[in-house]
Amino acid sequence: MTNEEQAAHISRQLEKGLVAAYEAMLAFKRYKKTPVIISRNGQVLAVSPDEMPPAKPTAA
Repeated sequence: MTNEEQAAHISRQLEKGLVAAYEAMLAFKRYKKTPVIISRNGQVLAVSPDEMPPAKPTAA
């Protein structure tokens, strides 16, 4: 496996892990009925987890 292939493989694994973590966080926030705290345009906002966009893994 070349360095480029290895880097692409690691990148795909990281993306899968981030998508899974995001989905788990949204599920936890829905369970606890607590908002997701985000920063948008320098403003700190509390957003309902139902208003957050779904995780969209890129096509492989």
